[in-house]
Amino acid sequence: MIEPPPKPWYLKLPAKLGATVFFLVALTTLIGNLLELDAKRRERAEQLAPAATIAVPAPADPDGTPAAPPTARRLALQLERIVVLGDGTVGTTDWRFAVEADGEPLFVLQQDALDDTAGRNVALPASARTTLRVAPAGSLVTVKAWRGSRLRLPSAEPDASGQGRLALDGAIAPLEVVAIDPAGGHFILHFSATAAD
Repeated sequence: MIEPPPKPWYLKLPAKLGATVFFLVALTTLIGNLLELDAKRRERAEQLAPAATIAVPAPADPDGTPAAPPTARRLALQLERIVVLGDGTVGTTDWRFAVEADGEPLFVLQQDALDDTAGRNVALPASARTTLRVAPAGSLVTVKAWRGSRLRLPSAEPDASGQGRLALDGAIAPLEVVAIDPAGGHFILHFSATAAD
């Protein structure tokens, strides 16, 4: 008499044990996918980080003597406007911006109901002004932004950030503040700087 082929090992296990094995396989697959997405997000953030600028020495006078090195000066830094390219949600969103220069905090600004809808996507902040001392090589201005929400806990890590260089003469390019995922928040901050000496 011919015996039927033996059953595979997984058919011999009780149903609960089999379900546990399948759950663990699915869970490890999910964790692996999340870690891979996080690694890709970090790589993209490193690629978007602006390169540091190198200070150029002052040119020599025509007679061959080097020019006097510039000295530090005080500048008044004013946030003129915020252009909202993406507020991070459907509808309006509250955001908090912290502005730093060379790691030192300058001011924090709360902007309520930012909207990326055309015609409503420019905010004019009031009283976002401070003075700072700028070294001859300039200052690195950093903006960190947190999205306001009643449904999540506050975090020490910003939702979006950006950097720019403030030159000794007060020149500063518009500063792009973007989340790791640009759909999570994307802004362009326009600053102006004038002499405060």
